[in-house]
Amino acid sequence: MLLGGCSESSPKPDGLIAEDKYVNLMVELQLVRTYGENAEVDTASIDSLKNEVLRSYGESLETFRTSHQYYQQFPQEQKKRIEKAIELLKMDRVAEEDSTDTRPRRH
Repeated sequence: MLLGGCSESSPKPDGLIAEDKYVNLMVELQLVRTYGENAEVDTASIDSLKNEVLRSYGESLETFRTSHQYYQQFPQEQKKRIEKAIELLKMDRVAEEDSTDTRPRRH
């Protein structure tokens, strides 16, 4: 019974966001979410940022949610996507730290 439930997945939705784009969008939306949790900004500002990120990728929140639900059906692959997103977030943090570092660089 457990195995049968795992093999049943929803069909690929129309307008499914490509994996790479989905991962990048997931990263950007996480950055907006983190910003909202750590800064004193109102919900409308966060929603506006989220909408701007989605618009920059040419996607809607509904398309992202539908794609996310579809990708979540495949836990092993989703774990890899999330690991890739975490790696991108780490790289973004390192780049941010490097850009604020005022120490002279050695060549």
